[in-house]
Amino acid sequence: MDEVIFLEVLEGEEGVSARHRLERFPATVGRGYTNDVILDDPKVSAAHLRIERAEGGALVLRDVGSHNGTFRVEPWGRLAELTLTDDLRVAVGDTVLRFRARTHPVEDTRVSAVPEAPRGHVFERPFAFPVVLGVTVVAALFYEYLTNYQKTNWGALALAVVLPVSATFIWSAIWSVASKVTRRRFYFGAHGAIGSLGFLGLLAVPLLVHLVAYALGLGSWMQWLARGGFLAWLGYVLFWHLRYVTRAEPRRLVLMLTGVLVCFGALTQADSLLDEEEFSSSLNFDRTLLPPAFRLAPAQSMDAFFEETRDVQAEVDALAKKAP
Repeated sequence: MDEVIFLEVLEGEEGVSARHRLERFPATVGRGYTNDVILDDPKVSAAHLRIERAEGGALVLRDVGSHNGTFRVEPWGRLAELTLTDDLRVAVGDTVLRFRARTHPVEDTRVSAVPEAPRGHVFERPFAFPVVLGVTVVAALFYEYLTNYQKTNWGALALAVVLPVSATFIWSAIWSVASKVTRRRFYFGAHGAIGSLGFLGLLAVPLLVHLVAYALGLGSWMQWLARGGFLAWLGYVLFWHLRYVTRAEPRRLVLMLTGVLVCFGALTQADSLLDEEEFSSSLNFDRTLLPPAFRLAPAQSMDAFFEETRDVQAEVDALAKKAP
């Protein structure tokens, strides 16, 4: 090998946890502090290996009487002395060492598909954050108005303004700190616009789904569409937050978020999927009031309504007979 070699401490199959440049020989390897290369492995002896130059000029690796021995990785076998070659791997204790010359070829540089941040995106425009936040506040007021069928509650309306504004600022501040740590910039305006868009989706997605179900006279299964839309919107918001925080490729982010959200959705709806929902004595109904003009599907007649309730009545009678 060359006059200068590199001793690499491997982590896993190909990962390198440390590299040591060796220029002068003999060089020693072990757990003791007198060695040129110190290994933090309790199964490595204080003096374990010695690398020296033989008479012919080749570098030779020698075990200097270690307790647990030195082993060649490929092919596996215990050794006392071995001539070093490029890419040679040996195991000492639980540590794998690899020797390489400075002329060892390296892989081509990977071209990153992700820039430093999604520069020039609409989220970074000066008025993106206040505009989206303003739309979110208006949507919150409108939602509070639609879901309130009693006398106007001014305290609830004020809370509808304070809650999304304060939550958006706290949420954006957390993501901005993460961006500062990883990207050296806060991107507070971008995170604020993304966070405001997220809160807007929390209000708009269920309302739009309910509006479609009301207008077309669709069944209760539309709640699953609402949950799917909510998860998709949440994934969209988290994707853009992570674009300003991590350097992962967009495709990898999409796959990761898809897996996480699918698992999250399955866990939150485990009772429904297993038909193990607890019985509730309270009525579960949507409080959103919509005008009849939004109804596009023909209204159901009273006779058809009572016809559908016969099955429910039969189930109730059957349960009453089973009751002790």
